[in-house]
Amino acid sequence: MAASLKKTGLIGVVGGGYVGVCCALQLARAGHNVVLIDIGDPEKAASYGNSGQFAVGEVVPLAVPGVLFSVPGWLLDPLGPLTIRWRDLPALTPWLARFVLASRAPRVAAASRAMASLCDRMHEDYAPLLEAADAHSLISDTDCIKLYKSRADWEAESKTWRMRERAGLRFELLDRAALERLEPEMTEYSQFGVVLKGRTYIRNPLRMLQRLTRAFEAIGGKVVSGEVTGFDKSGRNVHAVKLKDGGSLELETVVVAAGIGSRRLSRQLGDDVPLISERGYHLMLPNPGVKVQRSYTLGWAGMGIVPMEEGLRLAGTVELARSDAPPNFARARNLLVHARKLFPELDSGGIKQWMGNRPSFPDSLPLVDRASAFDNVIYAFGHGHMGVGWAATTGKMVTALHERRPSEIDMQPFGLGRFR
Repeated sequence: MAASLKKTGLIGVVGGGYVGVCCALQLARAGHNVVLIDIGDPEKAASYGNSGQFAVGEVVPLAVPGVLFSVPGWLLDPLGPLTIRWRDLPALTPWLARFVLASRAPRVAAASRAMASLCDRMHEDYAPLLEAADAHSLISDTDCIKLYKSRADWEAESKTWRMRERAGLRFELLDRAALERLEPEMTEYSQFGVVLKGRTYIRNPLRMLQRLTRAFEAIGGKVVSGEVTGFDKSGRNVHAVKLKDGGSLELETVVVAAGIGSRRLSRQLGDDVPLISERGYHLMLPNPGVKVQRSYTLGWAGMGIVPMEEGLRLAGTVELARSDAPPNFARARNLLVHARKLFPELDSGGIKQWMGNRPSFPDSLPLVDRASAFDNVIYAFGHGHMGVGWAATTGKMVTALHERRPSEIDMQPFGLGRFR
C-alpha cells in the first residue's frame, strides 16, 4: 500500500524525467513543499535514452514550409530519418493535419522565436541546478559538430541556418581538411561540417538525472514511487492524485510532467491535447574500438554520435507511431550502418538497443500552462526531443505559474489556447 501524505501546501509533480525533476527542484529551491511522484522505471523513459544535448540554437520546428510534400516519403521509408508507420496513420491523421497547418511560414516564424526564448536561457537556468547537484563533471564542454556529405548539402538548408543565425547561434564552417585535423579516424564520407558554438552535452544522462533528484531530496523534497491513474476533484480544484496500487496523495497543487503519459492524465482533467509519440532509438556501444573526440550530428541521417561514460551512443531519428506500438529495432540497427560510414572500425560487441517515446506537439513547442478546468493543476509536457535542454527553464516557468507572478519569458506561445 502506498504511503499517504497529508500536508498543507504540498505540490505534487507527476513525472520523474528531466522535466519533472527540474520542475520539482526549481519549486523546492523557491521554498515550496514538493513531492515528486515517479513511476520508477527510468530505462523505459525518454530521459534515459536521449543524446544528452544542451542543444543551444535548436530553433527550427519539425514542421516547416513544404513539409506536406515530404509525408509520402516518410510513409514509404521505414528506416528514414523521419518515418510514419502506415498502420498508425488513421490515429495520427488529426495530429498530422495540425502539423501541416503549423508549417505555414508565419507559424513557423512564431514557433522559432518561442523555441529561441527557451534555448537562450538554457545554460543560465541550468547553472544553479548543476551546482546544487555537484554535476558539472558530467557536462562535456566540447562543441557539437553537424556533419554533411558536402557543402552543397549544407547550402540546401540555408533557410533553416538563417533561422538559427537570427536566433543568435554562432557557428563555424569546416572543410574536409579541418574535419580531418579534428577527427583523424573519420573517413571522407563527410566533406563538410558546422561547429555549433555553445552546444554541450551530458556524458551520462541517467546519472545526471539521479544527481538532480538527490539534490531535490537534499533540500527537503520527497520522492514517492507510484503511477498516477486519476484524480479526486470537485469544482475547479484537484484534491488528490490516485495511485495504481490504491493509495493516494492529498495535494494543494498538481504539476503534470509525465511525458507521453501526460495525455492520458490531461484527458481526465478535460484537456484532450494533440500529443503523440515522436519515438527515438539508440544503440550503445560499450567498447566502440574507435576514439571519437566529440559529439556529432549527421545531417543526412537525423542522428547523433555521442561519446559517453558508458561507451559510444548512436541516437536519434523520428518515428511517428502509437506510443504502445512495438519497437522497430531495425531503425536502431540502421544507426550503426550510418555511423560506420564515418567510422568503419566501430566494434558492436555487447551492443545495447533502446527505444523511447518523446512527447511531441505539432508545432514543436511544449505545453506549460494551467489546466482549463482546474485552478490548481499546471501542465509541463510535450518537449519532443528538447526535454533535457528545456527542462530547467520549464521548471522556472512552472514556479512562476504556481506563484501567480509573471515569468521571465513570454509564456503565451506555450499555452493551451493554441490548440483551440
